[in-house]
Amino acid sequence: MIEGIIKAGDVCLIVEDVVTSGSSVLETARLLEKEGLKVKDAVVLLDREQGGRDMLEAEGITLHPVFTISTLLDVLLDAGRIDPATRRSVKTFIKGNQTFTKPPGNSSPRGEGDDV
Repeated sequence: MIEGIIKAGDVCLIVEDVVTSGSSVLETARLLEKEGLKVKDAVVLLDREQGGRDMLEAEGITLHPVFTISTLLDVLLDAGRIDPATRRSVKTFIKGNQTFTKPPGNSSPRGEGDDV
C-alpha cells in the first residue's frame, strides 16, 4: 500500500532494516515503479554483506547502510563482547554464503572492495 500523494516520475527512497540478498528491497522497488515512482536509493540499518548491495547495484539501486556486519563485528570485538575466533567464524560464514556475485570485470563504481 502506498500512502500520500504521488505523481508519476517522483523519486522514492526505500528504508529497510536489514539487507541480505536485496530481494526484499528489489521487490518493493518493482511495486513502486509499477505505480510510476523512481527508486534510485535504499537506506538500510544493517548490510549483512552477503551480496545484497551488489545485486541492488546491478539493478540500478544504490544501498546506503548505516553499518555493515563487519563494522558490527569490529565494535563487538573491541567491546570484548565476542572473541577473535567468533569474528573470524562469522566472516567465514558470510564469505561462504553469498547470495549474489558480480559478473567478472564488473567493479563497483564506488571503488569499494569485496572484503568481508
